[in-house]
This record gives sequence, structure tokens and C-alpha cells, in this order.
Amino acid sequence: MEELYNHNDLIDGCLRNDRKSQQALYDLFAPKMLAVCMYYATTKHEAEDIMIEGFMQVFTHLDKYLGQGSLEHWIRQIMVNKAISNFRNNNKRYGYDIIDEQVEIADETANIETHLTAQEILKLMQKMPEIQRMVFSLRALEEYSFKEIGQELNITENTARVYFMRAKNWITEEIK
Repeated sequence: MEELYNHNDLIDGCLRNDRKSQQALYDLFAPKMLAVCMYYATTKHEAEDIMIEGFMQVFTHLDKYLGQGSLEHWIRQIMVNKAISNFRNNNKRYGYDIIDEQVEIADETANIETHLTAQEILKLMQKMPEIQRMVFSLRALEEYSFKEIGQELNITENTARVYFMRAKNWITEEIK
């Protein structure tokens, strides 16, 4: 209950544009949000840019947080949306092919068993091809459906499935 009270105080302060409250909110959530952004970015610098843009949106739209669900989850969703937006902007520059293959994925949510640490997994994911990393992260970390991934990334549902399968295969090959 104490944590909720502190969050409410921070939110009230941020809504009054109190710089100390904004700094406290940022300090409280920045480490976790940077970790979230790192799963969607190729470099730490890119992840930091996504996170900063995300926090700008948090402070601009904090009045829209209605207290339903945790503040951390609300902020995390903003960070994921910023990462998706960043991907879309890059996608316009580089483009990705739509895959029309019919693919059967027997167990699409199967866990990949590994002895790697979280830090090693993060480094590995940052080496993964960008589209595969985005699809894998949205599916495995955020639990988006393939339909939702397709809508967010402007690809077909089947293309999202194929990229997820390729990401899993890529990870499996890399950890061998």
C-alpha cells in the first residue's frame, strides 16, 4: 500500500510539472524500462533514445493514467509502443518482404532451453536480425498474438509467424 501511495504522490507532483517528482519517477522506472527497450534495440544508444522518447510521452500523457493496473505496466506499454514506432520508422527506410509461405509451427511457444544468463541472452538478441527480434520480443515478452504483431508491424499474420519461427531457429543455432 505504501508503494501505491508513493506512486500517487509522484504522479501528482509530475502533473504539477514538479521537476523533483519527474526526476524521482524517472529514477524509479528508468532501469527497468531501459531493460525493456534493450530487447527491441540493436544498441544501448538506440535503447536509450527509445526510452527517453517514451518518458517524454509518459510525462506528456500522465494525466491519461487512470490508476487501472500498475503504473509500471502502463509505462512499459508506452516503451514497447515507442520501440514499435522506432521499428516502423526504420522499416520505411529498409523495408521487409512479406512472406507468403504456409508454415506449420507445431509448438510455437516452446521454450528454448539455455544455460545463458539474462545479460548473455540480451546480447544475443541484439545480434538477431531486426524484424525477427521485434517479432520474437513482442510474442515472447509482451505476449502479443500473431495477428496483433502483424497489425503493429504492418506485416501479415503468417509473416509474423514465419519471423517468429526464424527467430527461434536463429537463437537455437546461436546457443549451440
